[in-house]
Amino acid sequence: MPLELGMPDAIRFPPPPEGLIIDLVTPLTSEGRLDGEGFSRLVERVAPAADALLVGSPQAGEALDLARETRMDLLSQALAAIGGRTPLFWGITGQSREQTWELAAACQEECRRRNYAGPVFLADLPLWYHSNRGLPQACQDLLQAVSLPLILLNYPEVVRRRRLRFKHLNIRTQVFKKLAALPGVAGLIYQGELRRFLNYHHAAGQRPGLVFYEGDEADFLSRPGGWGVVSASAPLLPGLWQKAVRSCLHPEETADGPEGRKELLEISQLLLKVVRLCRPAPASQVKAILAARGIIGQAITAPGTPAAPKRWTEDLFELIAGSGLEDF
Repeated sequence: MPLELGMPDAIRFPPPPEGLIIDLVTPLTSEGRLDGEGFSRLVERVAPAADALLVGSPQAGEALDLARETRMDLLSQALAAIGGRTPLFWGITGQSREQTWELAAACQEECRRRNYAGPVFLADLPLWYHSNRGLPQACQDLLQAVSLPLILLNYPEVVRRRRLRFKHLNIRTQVFKKLAALPGVAGLIYQGELRRFLNYHHAAGQRPGLVFYEGDEADFLSRPGGWGVVSASAPLLPGLWQKAVRSCLHPEETADGPEGRKELLEISQLLLKVVRLCRPAPASQVKAILAARGIIGQAITAPGTPAAPKRWTEDLFELIAGSGLEDF
């Protein structure tokens, strides 16, 4: 089938939110099922600070290691807990194209069943189950099958977990140019080298409505830009993350003067320290803190999720407790 870029339904898609996109962990019970009450408490904690919530991601959300039943429960709980208050990015990446399509269709059907009024975006890491070859056509087919906008993920370190020597870790620039031309593709969450990021921007030059989110928290804090940031550590200090992101994206709204600049510098330095302690194992670290504070029931992670060294977890506890900048 030739690639056709016209999509009449695209005009109905909501604009992607700007700002802080919080990548939520998936609380689990000792039996490996979803801790629904813990998830709801987590949403209540972070929703006021978030411009959108990413649920079921391949990183902090551990979605690639969750059973299908758990992911379906997570979708239902997310729609119920968020209730349209803030945009939802729903992770659909499966182990195959068929599984991915099933998760996308399930999201659309559940939204229809609930008459869900809030903005919902599908979030997909396509290189996990698909090569660059034929990827634009595959995305167009998906967008024709479901009437929800798509946020693409470029996460080379996650793709590396597949351990396939011949597999490209990044979306090729010429492939991304074709993806960006699809009206149903609303944006990209990017992790990787700055050079490739700039190449993607250039390739999407004819699509001014396409947005780019920084997927590396440390990079955003060091050189803020784009449409916002996806943060896995934000559930630990959501208020500080909200203040930092708004200051970075809209400096004209930030309190001027030495005191205001000093406060912003202190917040950024603290968040960078938290990010570095969470980075090797974000799901494990964030769950450990949230469980200790009673926000989720237990710090259980899915099989295969990396665990941080015990000392790193202790350092994270001490750092947050001693910050004095936010009452956790």
